[in-house]
Amino acid sequence: MFRLFKSQRLRKSSDFEKFRSKDTKSIYAEIFVLKSFKRVSVDTSFHNTTPRIGIITSRKIGNAVTRNRVRRVVREAFRLNFKCFKESHGYLFIALPGIGTKSNKEITNAILNAARLL
Repeated sequence: MFRLFKSQRLRKSSDFEKFRSKDTKSIYAEIFVLKSFKRVSVDTSFHNTTPRIGIITSRKIGNAVTRNRVRRVVREAFRLNFKCFKESHGYLFIALPGIGTKSNKEITNAILNAARLL
């Protein structure tokens, strides 16, 4: 299993703040919210054109084991289905209560369906 590059993840609070300051498209599923925004950059290198993902899971999801499982499933779905996401876009995945009871396959399918709609 390969990891996502640092350039493919939202890691800093300033990255997450961009979602508040920009116009975002949102898809509301019953178990998560997927937000997307177009990243504007002058540099066309690999790290500026690849889609990026950030994941937010709160304690309402469940215990630490459940939250970490959800994060792993989301990252893996993003990594394996990289081509389904638009280039030069940032994605914010916000897990909602109830996602912890879903299977990995259900979560992955829901993410891919939401990505096609954005």
